[in-house]
Amino acid sequence: MAFALGSVVFKRAFAEGAGVAHAVVVNNVFLALLFLPLLALEPKPVPWHLWYYPVLTGLAFVTGHLLNVLSLRWGDVSVATPLLGSKVVFIALILWAVVGRSPTVAQWWAAGLTTAGVLVMGMSDLRQGTRWGRTILLALGCAGAFAVTDVLIQTWASEFGVLSFLSLQFVALAAFSGLLLPFLGPGALRASRSAWKWTLFAAALSGVQAILITGTIGFWKNAAGVNTVYATRGIWSVLRVWGAGSWFRNRERHDVGHRGMAWRLAGAVLILVAVGLVMREGDSGVR
Repeated sequence: MAFALGSVVFKRAFAEGAGVAHAVVVNNVFLALLFLPLLALEPKPVPWHLWYYPVLTGLAFVTGHLLNVLSLRWGDVSVATPLLGSKVVFIALILWAVVGRSPTVAQWWAAGLTTAGVLVMGMSDLRQGTRWGRTILLALGCAGAFAVTDVLIQTWASEFGVLSFLSLQFVALAAFSGLLLPFLGPGALRASRSAWKWTLFAAALSGVQAILITGTIGFWKNAAGVNTVYATRGIWSVLRVWGAGSWFRNRERHDVGHRGMAWRLAGAVLILVAVGLVMREGDSGVR
């Protein structure tokens, strides 16, 4: 719910003049400051010889976050956010590639349903040029990068120490995000007071969902199970845009109409069913 609301709030921040620098650099520096105190709470000594564990995870995270921001900036929340539900399918495929298990029948069905969900969500946008295709590619790329992130957290966090791993991962995330700043232009962080207000609100929501998701995966080591529940953000995003989008000056509902929003909701449900199929075999290779 926090992720879905945060996506709508980021969209409002963009409308007020915020840019990619605010959604990536400011947001991720905020996350680093939020997670940094965890380093002092870690009971285990920090294994500095494994420094590349959180650094590589932070690199995967910043890649996914950047793609997510671009999909929201150039596309619609009610398309981009539900597509992130495909992350659990990517997790299953990544673990198959690493562990060597062949995808099950349920996982193949899930891949097919995810594809169908993408097509159904785009039914209302086929006449609107290429924006839909670009949004889908960015959102699916984001899902893949976040899937890699979750697999690395599940694999490495316990060995490193969950609290110190998460703390250093987000410090790495902020550092990689800062490296993007010169490429975004000298005035990338200039924005109105209203844009900053919405950016900080979105960053706070981003922090809440980051703590809940990464902490849960780190401690309980079930990336697929966590992401099954997390996939409900797709339905929440469509319903939030449909029912309360006007509060955030979001015009998606007006641009595509009730029929278009219904197609998007149907597509989000198909993706959620696909995620459920993958999780149904949770103990057979997705964990």
